[in-house]
Amino acid sequence: MPDEPFELPPDLLGRIPLFAELAKVLSWSGGPVNWDLARQIAVALAAGEETVHEVPKADGNEITEAFRLAEMWLAEGPGLATPAKVAVVRATTPARWAERATALSEIVDPLAAKVVASVRDQSGGLAAGDEAAMLGPVMAQMAPVFMGIQAGVVLGTLAGSVMGTYDVPMPVTEEGAVDLVVPTIDTFADSYGLDRRETRLWVALHQAAHRSLFEATPDVSTHFFALFHNYVAALQVDLTGAMDRLQSLDLQSPEHLREAMEQEGFFGLIDTPAAAEALTRLQRFLAVLEAYADRAVDTAASRLASGPKISEAMARRRADSGPGDRMFQRFIGVDLSVETLRTADAFCRAVLEAGGWPALSRVWEDSRALPSAEELVDPSAWLSRVAT
Repeated sequence: MPDEPFELPPDLLGRIPLFAELAKVLSWSGGPVNWDLARQIAVALAAGEETVHEVPKADGNEITEAFRLAEMWLAEGPGLATPAKVAVVRATTPARWAERATALSEIVDPLAAKVVASVRDQSGGLAAGDEAAMLGPVMAQMAPVFMGIQAGVVLGTLAGSVMGTYDVPMPVTEEGAVDLVVPTIDTFADSYGLDRRETRLWVALHQAAHRSLFEATPDVSTHFFALFHNYVAALQVDLTGAMDRLQSLDLQSPEHLREAMEQEGFFGLIDTPAAAEALTRLQRFLAVLEAYADRAVDTAASRLASGPKISEAMARRRADSGPGDRMFQRFIGVDLSVETLRTADAFCRAVLEAGGWPALSRVWEDSRALPSAEELVDPSAWLSRVAT
C-alpha cells in the first residue's frame, strides 16, 4: 500500500513555540514598526542592567509631590502654563520606562514609514533577476520587524540613562503622563554628591517645564511636528549594505544587537541639501525650546539651596552624552550640538535681561516668531521684529 501523503496538522505552527513566535512577529499589522517586538527587546536590555526593580511607595509619593510642587513653582516664577489635565506621575525604573517605549511612536513611525517606502521604491527600480531586486519585497515585508529590532535596541539602551519622559525633548503620544526614573536620578545625585530630594525636585521641574511647553503652550507641538515631518519628507534612505548588516546580526543576544546598533543601524540616512535645510530649522526650534526650558527651570530652582550646583552637574551630564543618547540621535538623524545649545541659551538669557519672561515667551506666539539663524546670534534684532 503506498504511503499516504504527509500533511502537517493545521495548528502545528501555533503549537511550536519558535514557529508561534515567528508567526506572531511576521503577522504584525500595526504600522511600520513592530512595537511588540521593540518593547520586548527594550525591556530585556534595560532590565539586564537594573539594580532596583521596584520603586518603594514612599519614593513614589515623594516624586508625585515633587512634580505638583514643580508645576506650581513654574507657574509662579517664569509663568509657564499648567496643562488642564492633571498629570499622572509615575516613579519608575529603567525597565518600566522601556516598557512604555511606544510613547515615542509618533517620532519613530514616520521615519520607519520612510524606510519601508524607500525599500519598495529602490528594489522596484532594479533590473529583474537582480539579487537585490528579488530580496526587495522580502525586505519590505520584514521592514516592521527590522525597525522593531532597531527601535527596541535604541530605546532599551536609552532607558539606562534617561531620568524622565522628556529627557528626549520631543512630544510623546501619552499626554498627561510623566515618568521619573528614580534609580537613575538617585545614582546621578550620589555620583555628584548632590542632595537626593532636591535633585528629584530639579528633575521634576525639568519634566514639568517640557510638559507645559508641549501640552499647554499653544502650537508648540504643532510647530514641532510640522518641522519634523518636513525633515522626514526630505530624507533619503541609504540601503547600501543593509542586507549584509541584517545577515550578520545575532538575534539571540540583546547585547550583540546593541553593539551592532552602536556602530551602525540597519538603514542609513543620506544627507541632501533639502534634508540639511529642514534639519537645521528643526534643530534651531529644539535648541530654543531646550534653552527656554532650562531658563525656566533655573528660575524656579532658585528656591533650592543646591539649585546652582544641580544645574551645573546637569549641564556636564548633557555635554557628556552616553551611548543611548548618541544612538537615539543617530537613529532619528536629529542631534543637538553643544554649540547650538549654547547659542540658544545665550539668546534666551539676553532676551530675559532685556524684557523678562513676557518678552521671551513671545517665541511661542506663532511659527513666525521663532528666531531666524541670524536673530539667534543677534537677540536685539529679534526683539525689534516681534515688537512691531
